[in-house]
Amino acid sequence: MKKYYLGIDVGGTKTALILADEKLNIETKKEFETFPKQGFSNFIKKIEMNLNEFEKDKIISVGISVGGPMNVEKGILYNPPHLNWGNVNIIDEIEKLITVPIYIEHDANAGAYAEHLLGAGKGLPNIIFLTLGTGLGAGIIVNNKLYRGKTGIAGEIGHIRLENEGPFLYGKKGSWESFCSGAGIAKYAEYLYPEDFPNTTTRDLSKKAKNGNEKALDVLKRSGKYMGKGLSILFDILDPDAIILGNIGWKLPSVWLDEAKKVVIEETLNGYKSAKIIKKSLLRETIGDYSSLLVAKSNYERGR
Repeated sequence: MKKYYLGIDVGGTKTALILADEKLNIETKKEFETFPKQGFSNFIKKIEMNLNEFEKDKIISVGISVGGPMNVEKGILYNPPHLNWGNVNIIDEIEKLITVPIYIEHDANAGAYAEHLLGAGKGLPNIIFLTLGTGLGAGIIVNNKLYRGKTGIAGEIGHIRLENEGPFLYGKKGSWESFCSGAGIAKYAEYLYPEDFPNTTTRDLSKKAKNGNEKALDVLKRSGKYMGKGLSILFDILDPDAIILGNIGWKLPSVWLDEAKKVVIEETLNGYKSAKIIKKSLLRETIGDYSSLLVAKSNYERGR
């Protein structure tokens, strides 16, 4: 009987369940709005409803890709800022729905692994992958191995404070995430121009910038400069083969990344060389799919 892996890609906006065979050929994908404000129990009910549409007896393992902080071994999420569920054990709850091995990984780490094996980081031993979705996290691969740090929180770069003042996100004012993530750029627009961008989204801001709106362009240029500051820190500390940008890194108008590269050239020790190895994700829209599936497949094959 044909066997399948199930990936669950949990984002602040959407969640997807992806079914693939043992060669990672995707056969079915189901999506729903995450709606974090409706609570964790409501989220689990949506998982159950969608999961019941699959042939569960053919699934051999489940991989969950979700933003942290978290305890990978126990499956505990420690109030991820883009979800605000408090401390919850996602593995315990999904184990009630399906009796197969279930594995969890920080979405940035899972994304780094996927880009390392299948995407823009293929063949490169040292890479950093930035999620750049609703939140901002990093997956770090050193000498072809995922780097977690002593307590497993390595890569929580969105928490870095770039300014003493700024939008409030990730538990503080002026965090890197508050200036450069999907949620952060929208907050930054409202922070700079409260009358022009009340309750805006980064998608709407991007559209306005593409249509020549000067204030929207100004927000993206300023955000791009902060992106460059953060990237410069990573380049000078870790000296990677490449930094790979997910999601809004390839969706936003080019002015954003252009500004970031200018700062990287000015700030980093390697200047232009650093700017040249800023890459956009090759997996793009499918990165969440393959990230979660690889969490299921790689851990299952290792017998973890």
